Order: sequence, then structure tokens, then C-alpha cells
Amino acid sequence: MPKRKHSSIGQKERLLTKNLYRCCVCKRGGVGLHLHHIDEDSSNTVDENLAVLCVQDHDLHHRPDAYDRVKHTELGGERIKEFKSSWESFITEARQDKPKIMATVSAYGNYEHIHAAQLVMQWFDEKIEYERIFHLFEGDYEYWAEEIIREVHDFGKNIKVAIINEPLPVERCPSCGKGFSRTVKEGIAVKMTDPNWSTDSTCSIYINPNQPSLALIISFRDEAIYQSNLHLCQSKYLHYSGDFYDERLEVKKCLSIRTQVTKIMQKVIDDWQPSKIFIGTGDYDEPLLINGFELPLCWEKRTS
Repeated sequence: MPKRKHSSIGQKERLLTKNLYRCCVCKRGGVGLHLHHIDEDSSNTVDENLAVLCVQDHDLHHRPDAYDRVKHTELGGERIKEFKSSWESFITEARQDKPKIMATVSAYGNYEHIHAAQLVMQWFDEKIEYERIFHLFEGDYEYWAEEIIREVHDFGKNIKVAIINEPLPVERCPSCGKGFSRTVKEGIAVKMTDPNWSTDSTCSIYINPNQPSLALIISFRDEAIYQSNLHLCQSKYLHYSGDFYDERLEVKKCLSIRTQVTKIMQKVIDDWQPSKIFIGTGDYDEPLLINGFELPLCWEKRTS
């Protein structure tokens, strides 16, 4: 059996700092923390083989049968290695000048009474790395706000925060019922955080000259990050379909269909705020650029 080799004080401090003094599995801070040897070789004390675990998760790894498996994650060596790698990468990214991560805050209840809030730390690809619930039994709204600001600031000083502007119904509160997390889509995260969005983003719109349909692409530095299309369906619905949104809107009788389409597309453009807009028609592969958003008369076909 190899002789145990203890990590140095400097190494322990370095690893704790790298993990924000939190367990890489449950992400809790302010609890007892151990350095766990991932390969079970107590003489192998290189940084790559040491994972920061809280006392409970360390015990769960060594005594899995002592815990309710329904409520706890299986913590084998490979799983701990995954947690360590993801968490340490997240903390490193959070400290960058332009981190590719975001924080989102969602509220639970209704506009008259919010009784819980949720802080989510996510990568741009919507992978959630950290969550925390704030409930009324912990403190009031002012306490929540202070804690959310403190939490985000602990991760990094340059992290953008998105606040979801519509409260979720009470039954979806993770403290009281079914859990639910709202994240920011990757393209939107880029728009909100990259300082070059105002110069390097484009919106390309193709208008079909023969059919009541059009396509829209939002790009950033020549890479498409959002695509959608809109068409007149059964001459009575406007069907808008995007990468993460799909809706059929009934055509209103009081307005021309082209006016209604223009309002929908203007809303999309206002949401994305691209620096440049290109509108084309004619051949889809080699469209002819036009100066304004002009729809052909085929859009005005209505059902009797």
C-alpha cells in the first residue's frame, strides 16, 4: 500500500482558491472541506488528482450505501473528476475580463406577491453550473437582492446578470413544488455580453417574392446565432418559428396583413438590436438587396 503523502499548505490554499472555497459537487461554501484523492492513491497529490469535496459528499463517495440514492448523486471517481473539471473551469472563466458565462434571476409567485427567487449561473450554451434558491423564510426581498449581488460578485466582477421580467407560477417554485430553471440562450448571451455587438452584428432578411413567407438570420462576426421564419398559414394565421420560439398568431381583421408582419419583424429586430440590416428578395441563393422592408401583395390573401 503506498504511503500517504499530505498536500502542502500552499497546495491546499491554491486548490481551495481555484474552487472558490466550495465543494465542486454541491457548490456549497462555508462548510467543512476535504481534498479527495480521485484515483484513491493517497501518495498521488498532484493538483489534477485532488478534488475539493465537502464532508458530506466525501463521505458519500466512500460510503454510498449509507445514503438515500434517490436523493444523492452517484459519486464514483469519474463523476468526481467531471465535477472538478467543470467547476474549476467555470471559476476560472468567471474571473476573466469578458467571461462567457451569465447569471439569471427568476422570481416565483405573482406581481402582487413574490415569495421565492432563484439565482442561476450558466455557461453560454445554457449548461447550469450553480443554482441557489431564496425563500421568504430566509429573509425579505432586500436580503435577497443583497445576497444575489454578493453571490455574483464572489464569482467574478464582470459577470452580466439577466433578470427574468415575468414571475413563474407558485407551483413551479423549487422550494414549494416542481423545480424549474430559466436560462439565457447562447445567442442572447453573446448579444448581452460582447462589447462588439454594436459593430459586428447583422440581421439578414429574405423576402420571398412569390409566396407569403420570409426568413431572418441574426449573425455575429459572420456566424449565424439565431434563425427564424414567418409565413402566412391557411390565409388566417401568421406562423413565426425561431430557434427557441414558435407561435401561430391569428390574423387581425382591422389591419392589413403586411402591417401585422412588419410589426412582428420590427419587434424581433428591436429585441436583437443588430448593427446592420440587409434585406433581400428574388433568387434565394443570390438575392437582390432592397432599401426597405417591402412585402409583396401575396401576403394580403385572406380567408372569407
